[in-house]
Amino acid sequence: MDEILVEEDFAHIDGRDMNVILDLLDELNLEAEPTAPRSSGRGRHWELTMYWQPAGPIPESTEAGLADTVAKIRDHFVTAGKRPPSRVAVYGRDGLVLWTFPLDAT
Repeated sequence: MDEILVEEDFAHIDGRDMNVILDLLDELNLEAEPTAPRSSGRGRHWELTMYWQPAGPIPESTEAGLADTVAKIRDHFVTAGKRPPSRVAVYGRDGLVLWTFPLDAT
């Protein structure tokens, strides 16, 4: 099982939100854990940030499922009456962006 870390954002994600995110990632067969904030979180829009832990790229099967998972994450925030992230980004161990999905378009 591949591991992915989800950056905590206390201004936008509470404990219930994080549990939903982790459960949805678990459905993709990912071992997901929260991690301390690494970015300033400043700006007009907020980004849900994740960190891919394996050294290699995201497998195609996982990447294919991420779009559906991200849509479910967005739906959770909307249903809860909260502002969803403007995009989801997955960074590699080297800090480079491996995958992004803009949520403004959904």
